Amino acid sequence: MPFISDKDQVTLKDRFKRELKRPVNLRLFTQRAMGLTIPGRECLHCEETQKLLEEVTGLSPKLKLEVKDFYIDSQEAREAAVERIPAIVMSTGDASNVKFYGIPLGYEFATIVEDLITLSRGVSPLGLPTRKKLKRVKDAVHIQVFVTPTCGYCPQVARLAHAMAMENPNITADVIEVQEFPMLGQVYMITGVPKTVINNRVQFVGA
Repeated sequence: MPFISDKDQVTLKDRFKRELKRPVNLRLFTQRAMGLTIPGRECLHCEETQKLLEEVTGLSPKLKLEVKDFYIDSQEAREAAVERIPAIVMSTGDASNVKFYGIPLGYEFATIVEDLITLSRGVSPLGLPTRKKLKRVKDAVHIQVFVTPTCGYCPQVARLAHAMAMENPNITADVIEVQEFPMLGQVYMITGVPKTVINNRVQFVGA
């Protein structure tokens, strides 16, 4: 059974045809199904995430999917600063500062769709004064936004963080589906979403 209904596929295909301008590359870091589960290497939704992205990229010739094994392609994973799987890295070139960790279902599916369109068009949704300030950021900034599929406020914050990363290569934005990574939820004491963490120093909850 497909993740995207026939009706939604038609809608998305039409929207991609109208709004996608430049090709967008999606790299999915996952693990190959081997029949055996190695302790410590479990990935509950890796296979489903790949199927979902195959459906999405099949809707437009401007979307390209590369599937990487997190353990076999470990050097590429390190270069992309991918720390866990499944991980989706989106770019129009070699950049790796816009990431989504987990399977983007529910409200978070919209985050992926809007990111792809924004990257392809090369037009930021941010205001000009904000974009000018972001260009002046010289030090490394790591933004993490913790989300869940049922949170209606989460996509707004997720897309905002990703938009900031698109403006400056010194900014990395990771959107993390926290239910798939409960240990992270404990580390960052996630009691509500969206929760934003900046450079492991600044934290706040809400939109």
